[in-house]
Amino acid sequence: MASSKPIPCGPCIEGKVNTKADIWCYNCDEGLCSTCSSHHKRYRLSRDHKTIDIKSYKPSVRAIKTECDKHGQQLNLYCPSHLMPCCDECISISHSKCTGIKSLASIVEKTKIEKSKESVEKDINSVLQLLGKIVNNKSQNIKRGEQEYESIKEFIVKIRNEIDKHLTHLEKKIYQEADTILNQEKSKATDLIAEIEGKQKNLKKMQDQLHTVIPHASKLQSFLGIHQIEQQVHQCQRYIDDLDKDDRAKEFNIKMEKNNEVEKIIKKLGSLGELTVVKTDMDLNKETSVRREAQVEYQEQSNINNMTMNIERDIKN
Repeated sequence: MASSKPIPCGPCIEGKVNTKADIWCYNCDEGLCSTCSSHHKRYRLSRDHKTIDIKSYKPSVRAIKTECDKHGQQLNLYCPSHLMPCCDECISISHSKCTGIKSLASIVEKTKIEKSKESVEKDINSVLQLLGKIVNNKSQNIKRGEQEYESIKEFIVKIRNEIDKHLTHLEKKIYQEADTILNQEKSKATDLIAEIEGKQKNLKKMQDQLHTVIPHASKLQSFLGIHQIEQQVHQCQRYIDDLDKDDRAKEFNIKMEKNNEVEKIIKKLGSLGELTVVKTDMDLNKETSVRREAQVEYQEQSNINNMTMNIERDIKN
């Protein structure tokens, strides 16, 4: 798709002239008008540059640089040991010990570009497939992690509910036992109070009789009356003495003996569980392994085992 915005000629822009480009040079990475393109083709340094019609140029595709990124020199050599094109300075600095350095032009001449393109595209598809599988596996991994997180929360809620349910049961049980004990002790104490109040009532009657009846009775009647009252008072005294042996007269206190196991469990229960992360290798099932190989097809070298030697002698007469 052609660019919607006209591309200017690079050399003309340098000369402060705005001219529309007709040609695009990938090596120079700039557009050329028809005039500049003619000069461009005549110069020795640029006559072999790759150019296309400006209508076929796609601005979204970056030009492939033929210069060294480090030194800015033309890439004109090839190192087979490192499988990379180099400039003169690269060879002298980084590849001085490498053997078999060849000219880049000879390597390019021997290389089957279409076959290399197919091989690289195959590797790209293989890498894309592997990366896609990794992304898919990790996405599924995240979902599983979220499900495991929810399962842990559900487990904690379940345990908590079971503990609460059991504690509620124990709470009701201890309340019922305390209620039964309290009612029993209250009944005993109430019976004793009613019994003692009956004794108090009789003693008051005897006291009234001493003050009202005895003074107006004969001496005999007074003697017998006092004697009868005295016998009843003695019975009350014996009743009071017998209260020491009566369980009803003892004070009661409702106390609860704590179950020490509860505190032991609370102290021992430092956590509801231990969380761990279990790592497992991802099964990528690699069908192909991407390896960097030389794009150049070298001619098959002769094997010394297949060589034969012919000895020729000239006999002089």
